[in-house]
Amino acid sequence: MKHLFIALLGLSSGVLFSQEMEEKTQGKNSSKFNFRVTAGINIGGLSPIPLPNNIRKIKSFDPTFAPSIGGEVLYSLHKKWRIGINLKFDHKGMKVSDEVVYFHTLIQQGTGAEASTFEGAFSGTNYTESRNLYLGAPFFVEFTPKKNWHYRLGGYAAYLVEGKFEGTVSDGYIRNGGSLGEKVEITSASFDFSEKLKKFDLGIYAGARKNINKNFSIDASLQWGLISAFPSSFTGISFPMYNVFGQIGAGYQF
Repeated sequence: MKHLFIALLGLSSGVLFSQEMEEKTQGKNSSKFNFRVTAGINIGGLSPIPLPNNIRKIKSFDPTFAPSIGGEVLYSLHKKWRIGINLKFDHKGMKVSDEVVYFHTLIQQGTGAEASTFEGAFSGTNYTESRNLYLGAPFFVEFTPKKNWHYRLGGYAAYLVEGKFEGTVSDGYIRNGGSLGEKVEITSASFDFSEKLKKFDLGIYAGARKNINKNFSIDASLQWGLISAFPSSFTGISFPMYNVFGQIGAGYQF
């Protein structure tokens, strides 16, 4: 958190310095640049698209507390058109429990010298907890058909600063080695794929915002990942997993 605070302080200082320089050189009223500080909450999950047939039932889902904070720069191309980029820290997390059948995974039962590792098709209850911190940069074109409404479309790129993807399987069995392998009863076992997460993410960004007054606005957006969070060589999960998150938030324009 110390490094996060320092980075955000530097980001805010840079935005304010840029604004001051722009006002001095062009005058506040003639500036084509606008600067905003943004904050919001992410709601979504790391998920296969579409859900595979071996996930039979979602028993519970918790989006967790996943805040976002950043600094945004907008440049006017025309009265109704602007381009922008938002450099921000995004927490993206979830807790989900589901009922699975022949779900390919890699698990560990027991601890220490007595631990046993199995890779194969699991049937039973799967619980997953994911919490990832990204340094992200949505980039977009913004269209303003009316004075107080703004619509955005573009993409995003993100770098994984801290990653967590772990959980448990229980109340079932695993076919060790595959669907025809030895049947091993599983009361409870764990998995941790945090170190296997990719460092980069890339996807589509879309959103809208509404001005409340001269400086303050509220917004909603969607980030839809286009590349899997795990490399194709990873066998602990047999299908791609994508970051799909909506965000509700607010911004203050200087």
